[in-house]
Amino acid sequence: MEQPTRPLSPEKILDVWEAGRQQHELDRALTLLTAASGLSRDELADLTIGERDARLLRLRELVVGAGAAGISECPECGERVEFAIDTATIACREEVTETAREIEVHGTRVQFRLPTSRDLAEVVASPDDAEGLRRLIERCLIGPDSVRELLGEIVEVLSASMLEADPQSEIIISLGCPNCGKHWELLFDIAHFFWNEMAAQAQRLVREIDVIARAYGWTEREILSLPAQRRRTYLEMLAA
Repeated sequence: MEQPTRPLSPEKILDVWEAGRQQHELDRALTLLTAASGLSRDELADLTIGERDARLLRLRELVVGAGAAGISECPECGERVEFAIDTATIACREEVTETAREIEVHGTRVQFRLPTSRDLAEVVASPDDAEGLRRLIERCLIGPDSVRELLGEIVEVLSASMLEADPQSEIIISLGCPNCGKHWELLFDIAHFFWNEMAAQAQRLVREIDVIARAYGWTEREILSLPAQRRRTYLEMLAA
């Protein structure tokens, strides 16, 4: 059963930021989720990528809100295109409980499981995307070596089947350029996007602590115990 996701306090945001600054993005996602759930890091690492990202989306909604704004560059003319999304509408509310699947490819029954953070960590150093996908599929195959010998022929089919079984693992946003009319698709990486937001929040908190502590001599704990609006009021008074 899924553990309830808890919002992150200012103290926890700082702890997560400090822990994740030197981590790979895959580890940062787990650091965020560990801080907000009752699950261990190992348990979270065993979630499918879609389930991991669904939990990140729900956590983001608690901490930041559902609205999000991003910027992409038009691949045709280079125009910077701003876009807005509602992360609440793209978060899957149903947990993937059965991770093993079976399909028939060229008359052969092929069993596979859905990729997890552990699998991505093993293939992240692949020389290119094609090799990374091949290694990922190979790790997720279940069955005899005779099936693995067909890997080169069934990579694309298995990749599509994995995405169909775990659709939250790939969030695609359709964009259009107001300057040249070009249309393209953008892969929305919630782990990367949310971490950048948390890092910005943490840095803002550190600046607030620094300014208020210098002025009033209060400790970090005392400052962070204040509601966000109260901190802003003190900062406004100091800036006046």
